[in-house]
Amino acid sequence: MFSHLFQVEKAEGPPRLMKIRFVKDASASELFAGLQAFFENAFAERCSHFVLDMRELLYPSTNLIALLISARVRARQLKGEVILKNVAHSARDNFLTFSAFNFLAAGQEAAPSEISSAFAASAPDSKEIDFDAAALVEIAEPPVVRQLDKALHPQRVQDFFVVPNAVGELQIKTQTCRVESQAANLYRLCDFVVEHARRAGVKDKEISKIRIAVYEACLNVIEHAYHSNPENWIEVSVHYTSDRFVIVILDYGHSFDLKPIKEYNVQEAVEARRTGGFGMHIIKRAVDHLEYFPDMLKGNRLVLTKNLR
Repeated sequence: MFSHLFQVEKAEGPPRLMKIRFVKDASASELFAGLQAFFENAFAERCSHFVLDMRELLYPSTNLIALLISARVRARQLKGEVILKNVAHSARDNFLTFSAFNFLAAGQEAAPSEISSAFAASAPDSKEIDFDAAALVEIAEPPVVRQLDKALHPQRVQDFFVVPNAVGELQIKTQTCRVESQAANLYRLCDFVVEHARRAGVKDKEISKIRIAVYEACLNVIEHAYHSNPENWIEVSVHYTSDRFVIVILDYGHSFDLKPIKEYNVQEAVEARRTGGFGMHIIKRAVDHLEYFPDMLKGNRLVLTKNLR
């Protein structure tokens, strides 16, 4: 019945164990509905032991995570258990960032008009943000495009810093902010980076540019890496010494090829306060060095570096 979504194998003898293996690229909405119906039938038959092979389920939705939690509660009431195995790194992070409060709050009764007005009041427009006009003009000037050298892929944060000649390890201050991939969280990420840029000693003029770059980069993740699916997450970390301020934006969505940018009307874009059309153009102009490392297993990393000296 659910073979196009997941496969079920029933083990003989007590306890009545049911092994579930998901089918690759199954529709999220169909998978949720199918798994919900499966558990209802299984519990009706007094089945209580389940092993779920998560190998092909890379991005479990919020609804699916809630369903698995509910299934485990019901299974334990029957002296059984729900066990997950082969959980991918990306799926593990979806579980870790699942918010019970946000899930429950989303189900509060409210008229559609009330929900719409509440969202409009709290969420920023994904295409508009009031940035410093002077900073926007400066970083929007057509840059000299160069191809990034992808031959070396640093595996550690230390690789983005110059190790001093003095004996001893390089002291790097590091902070991380992780949020769900929603436009409403863009301000939080920008404020996080701005706070630590000031602590690192970045000049105010450069901070305005960095703020724009972080906003644009994270918006790109939401729209292009995750295709506006709000049930994923973005992790932004900052790493800094007295010489350098490094921003690492991590996601587990679709990667992209870093290509030369095209010319566009700078003055028109600035007057319209649009950032969506600037793309990588803005980001490259806001920092001293940019590198992008796509990785399906460890996550895609966009690394923005600002020299402090």
